[in-house]
Amino acid sequence: MKTEAAVIGAGPAGLIAAEVISSKGYDTTVFEEHRHVGAPVHCAGIISVEGFDRLGVPLDDRFYMNTILGGRLYSADGTCLEIRDRKPRAHIIDRGGFDRYLADVAVDSGVDLRTSTRVKDIVFSKKGVVGIKTGDYAVRSEALINAEGPGGRLMTRAGYITGQEGILNGFNVDLSGVDLEPDMVEVWFNDEASKGFFTWVAPLGGDRARVGLASQGDDGYLALRKFIEKRFNVADVPPISAGRVCTGGPVRRTAYPGMLLVGDVAGQVKPTTAGGVVIGGLCSILAGESASQFMEGGKQTSLGWYEGEWRRLYGRELSTMLTLRRLLNGIGDERMSRMFNAFNEEGMGPRIASLIEDGDMDMQAGIIRRAFMDPVLLGVMAKVVGRVLLSEVLSFFQIG
Repeated sequence: MKTEAAVIGAGPAGLIAAEVISSKGYDTTVFEEHRHVGAPVHCAGIISVEGFDRLGVPLDDRFYMNTILGGRLYSADGTCLEIRDRKPRAHIIDRGGFDRYLADVAVDSGVDLRTSTRVKDIVFSKKGVVGIKTGDYAVRSEALINAEGPGGRLMTRAGYITGQEGILNGFNVDLSGVDLEPDMVEVWFNDEASKGFFTWVAPLGGDRARVGLASQGDDGYLALRKFIEKRFNVADVPPISAGRVCTGGPVRRTAYPGMLLVGDVAGQVKPTTAGGVVIGGLCSILAGESASQFMEGGKQTSLGWYEGEWRRLYGRELSTMLTLRRLLNGIGDERMSRMFNAFNEEGMGPRIASLIEDGDMDMQAGIIRRAFMDPVLLGVMAKVVGRVLLSEVLSFFQIG
């Protein structure tokens, strides 16, 4: 089989790149190992209001579920820090429905979508990537978009070590018949349950909620069940979905002769929240443009343009978020609880809310730096963590 552009994976990154390439007139084929696009789901499905505009995706009843105004953050001792905005901050989506929407758009543009087709190997020649092998046949292509997901199984099989770090085990489940505020997300920090990340509750509308966590450990399934039993007094928990999430930032290299990495396999995911739909999608648009130019044989005869462009636009954002993620991972439950208590005692809720209201959920570097330059916030933090440790923190952000 021959196709001008082959795409591995029918998640948002692969589908967005495929649609860009196909819309420019190139034969494009997407290979998805699962029987249905959008399954299984292991994502909170929280996407910023601005994110939809950035991706050019309108809200659609096929995936829209709810709108969020703010959130409540809980430390391990139960201390709550509430942050509420006056305007919608994010929409909660049915992630499976969202992926299927993107698949419909891609197919309408001419993409050949092949489900139940697992790619076994990437095929190389002396000049670079020339195609892929599935379980049944080989596919030759001029350009390959690798959107296979976290870990890069196919890259490893091909002898390429991407150096991806911070891959956690993720678990989530949808509940019904629960009591929670309909426009407020909950985030719980507790190393015992979700070391290296957090546990979250996303209201889906009505009495429904999506609950999940990610952890460096391998007992997240049991930890999630225990959390649900304690938080909602629900003993009969529905089947829990499992997957992997990325918090370690970009991989070392995303452009190879004949092949581009996009999305989770490229580490184009926010390390703070493990959200990858928006930044991964924006990078996928660039990948689609780069691959199209590559096949056209124009000025961008090297796919290296993609590498430089996405890092120029989003590299600093991801790097700053990664620094914050590493700091959060090192704080520990006791210090986090003391910090939350100090913020509440000093009445810092409105100040933090004001910072977040002016911030950007997708491009977080600005708000992170502003927070660590706020003298009142720094004063409170110094009381909790000490001035020496705080100065080390500021040095990470090159502040002070």
